[in-house]
Amino acid sequence: MSKKKKEKTPEVKFERKPWIEKAKGLRLIAIISLVLAVLVAYQIIRGSGEWGQGILWGLLFGGSVFLVYFGMNAFHKMINKNKDQDSEQK
Repeated sequence: MSKKKKEKTPEVKFERKPWIEKAKGLRLIAIISLVLAVLVAYQIIRGSGEWGQGILWGLLFGGSVFLVYFGMNAFHKMINKNKDQDSEQK
Protein backbone atom coordinates (compact mmCIF):
# COMPACT_ATOMS: atom_id res chain seq x y z
CA MET A 1 0.00 0.00 0.00
CA SER A 2 1.15 3.47 -0.69
CA LYS A 3 1.80 5.99 2.02
CA LYS A 4 -1.16 8.17 0.96
CA LYS A 5 -3.66 5.35 1.42
CA LYS A 6 -2.35 4.57 4.91
CA GLU A 7 -2.67 8.19 6.01
CA LYS A 8 -6.19 8.53 4.67
CA THR A 9 -8.60 7.22 7.31
CA PRO A 10 -12.32 7.14 6.78
CA GLU A 11 -14.23 9.87 8.58
CA VAL A 12 -16.42 8.45 11.32
CA LYS A 13 -19.83 10.07 11.45
CA PHE A 14 -21.59 9.95 14.81
CA GLU A 15 -25.34 10.22 14.61
CA ARG A 16 -27.53 10.94 17.58
CA LYS A 17 -30.29 8.37 17.40
CA PRO A 18 -32.62 7.35 20.21
CA TRP A 19 -32.07 3.85 21.54
CA ILE A 20 -35.79 3.23 22.16
CA GLU A 21 -38.90 4.47 20.37
CA LYS A 22 -40.69 7.51 21.77
CA ALA A 23 -44.01 5.66 22.26
CA LYS A 24 -42.29 2.83 24.13
CA GLY A 25 -40.42 5.33 26.28
CA LEU A 26 -43.59 7.22 27.19
CA ARG A 27 -45.29 3.94 28.07
CA LEU A 28 -42.38 2.99 30.32
CA ILE A 29 -42.34 6.40 32.01
CA ALA A 30 -46.11 6.22 32.57
CA ILE A 31 -45.78 2.83 34.26
CA ILE A 32 -42.86 3.97 36.41
CA SER A 33 -44.64 7.17 37.49
CA LEU A 34 -47.81 5.25 38.31
CA VAL A 35 -45.88 2.74 40.44
CA LEU A 36 -44.04 5.57 42.19
CA ALA A 37 -47.28 7.45 42.87
CA VAL A 38 -48.97 4.37 44.33
CA LEU A 39 -45.92 3.49 46.45
CA VAL A 40 -45.60 7.01 47.90
CA ALA A 41 -49.33 7.28 48.53
CA TYR A 42 -49.40 3.88 50.24
CA GLN A 43 -46.47 4.75 52.49
CA ILE A 44 -48.01 8.06 53.59
CA ILE A 45 -51.48 6.59 54.11
CA ARG A 46 -50.04 3.70 56.10
CA GLY A 47 -47.87 6.01 58.21
CA SER A 48 -50.24 8.87 58.97
CA GLY A 49 -53.66 7.53 58.01
CA GLU A 50 -54.55 10.64 56.00
CA TRP A 51 -55.85 9.64 52.58
CA GLY A 52 -55.90 13.16 51.16
CA GLN A 53 -52.30 13.86 51.99
CA GLY A 54 -51.21 10.45 50.71
CA ILE A 55 -52.96 10.91 47.36
CA LEU A 56 -51.61 14.44 47.02
CA TRP A 57 -47.99 13.40 47.61
CA GLY A 58 -48.44 10.38 45.36
CA LEU A 59 -49.64 12.59 42.50
CA LEU A 60 -46.80 15.04 43.09
CA PHE A 61 -44.11 12.37 42.99
CA GLY A 62 -45.70 10.57 40.04
CA GLY A 63 -46.03 13.84 38.13
CA SER A 64 -42.44 14.79 38.87
CA VAL A 65 -41.26 11.90 36.67
CA PHE A 66 -43.11 13.40 33.69
CA LEU A 67 -41.88 16.88 34.62
CA VAL A 68 -38.26 15.72 34.48
CA TYR A 69 -38.82 13.87 31.18
CA PHE A 70 -40.48 16.76 29.36
CA GLY A 71 -38.10 19.28 30.94
CA MET A 72 -35.06 17.39 29.67
CA ASN A 73 -36.62 17.05 26.21
CA ALA A 74 -37.18 20.81 26.08
CA PHE A 75 -33.64 21.47 27.35
CA HIS A 76 -32.04 19.20 24.73
CA LYS A 77 -34.14 20.69 21.93
CA MET A 78 -33.03 24.16 22.99
CA ILE A 79 -29.33 23.24 23.32
CA ASN A 80 -29.06 21.03 20.21
CA LYS A 81 -31.06 23.28 17.91
CA ASN A 82 -28.00 24.39 15.90
CA LYS A 83 -26.57 20.86 15.68
CA ASP A 84 -29.84 19.53 14.23
CA GLN A 85 -29.93 22.27 11.61
CA ASP A 86 -26.30 21.62 10.63
CA SER A 87 -26.91 17.90 10.15
CA GLU A 88 -29.98 18.56 7.97
CA GLN A 89 -27.99 20.85 5.66
CA LYS A 90 -25.30 18.22 4.96
